[in-house]
Amino acid sequence: MSLLGGLFNYSKPGPGVDKDGPKKKRFFYFFELYGRKFWKLIELNLLYVVCCIPIVTIGPATCGLVYILRNFANEKPVFMVSDFFDAFKSNFKQGFVLGILDILSSGIVGFALLWYVANQGLSVAMAIPLGVCIVVLLLLMFMRFYTYLMTVTVELPVRFIIKNSFIFSFLGLKTNIITAFWTLLIVVPLLWFLPMVWMLVFLLIGFSTVWFIAVFNSYPYIVKYIIEPHERQVREEMGEDDEDEDDEEEEDDEPIFTDIGSQEKPALPEKKAGKQKIIR
Repeated sequence: MSLLGGLFNYSKPGPGVDKDGPKKKRFFYFFELYGRKFWKLIELNLLYVVCCIPIVTIGPATCGLVYILRNFANEKPVFMVSDFFDAFKSNFKQGFVLGILDILSSGIVGFALLWYVANQGLSVAMAIPLGVCIVVLLLLMFMRFYTYLMTVTVELPVRFIIKNSFIFSFLGLKTNIITAFWTLLIVVPLLWFLPMVWMLVFLLIGFSTVWFIAVFNSYPYIVKYIIEPHERQVREEMGEDDEDEDDEEEEDDEPIFTDIGSQEKPALPEKKAGKQKIIR
C-alpha cells in the first residue's frame, strides 16, 4: 500500500531516477553536480530573491525554486526563467497557503524559543518548554524539506501535503538530520559571526544552496514511496504482473521500473482514465 493510501493524483512533471545515472557515491556526486551548476544556482538565487520581495509570494517563489532544483538534481534540462515562472504560476494557490503557514508557524515557535531563552534564568522548569520549542522547530524544518517538493511533483490538497511531509520527517529521519546539519552549518556561523556577510551570501547563492541540499537528499524518498508505487499500480491496472516483468528482465535485460524521466505521459487503462490524473 502506498504512503498516501491512494489519495494522491499525478498531474505534474515528476522526473524519476535516471536508469543510466552515475554510480558514484551521492556525497561526491552532489559536490560534482553543485560545481557544474554553480553559476546557474547564482542566477536562480537572484531570481528567487527578486520574486520573494513582496513577502506574500515567498511560497510560490519557493515552488519555482524547488522545481528548478529538482530538475538540476536529476540533471534534466531547464529553461531557467520560463520554467521558474511556470511553476510559480501553476502552484501559486498552494504555494501561497504553504508559505503563509510556514512563516506563521516558524515565527510563532521562533518567538517562543527566544522568549524562553531570555527567561530561562527565572526557573529551571523553563528548560522543558525550551526543549519542546527546539524539537518543534526541527520538525518544521524536516517537513519543509518535503512540502514544496511534493507541491511541484504531485497533485495533492494542502492538508495531505502537510500530512505526508510530517510522515516523511520521520520516515527519512537519518537523511533529514544530515540535511539539517549541513543547512545549519552554513546558516548559523554566517548569521552568528558575520551577519552582513550572511546577507550578501544569501542574496547571491545562499537560498539556492540550502534548498539544493534539501531537494537532492529528499527527492529519492518521494520517488521510493510515491512515484514508484504509482508506477506499479499503473502496470497492474494494465495487466502487467511482476512475473511477466521478471521474465522480460531475464530475456531482454529490461529494468523493472519505468524511467519516468524519459516517459512524459504513461498511458492508463481506458476504464480508469476518467477517474485518475496522469503524470505530465
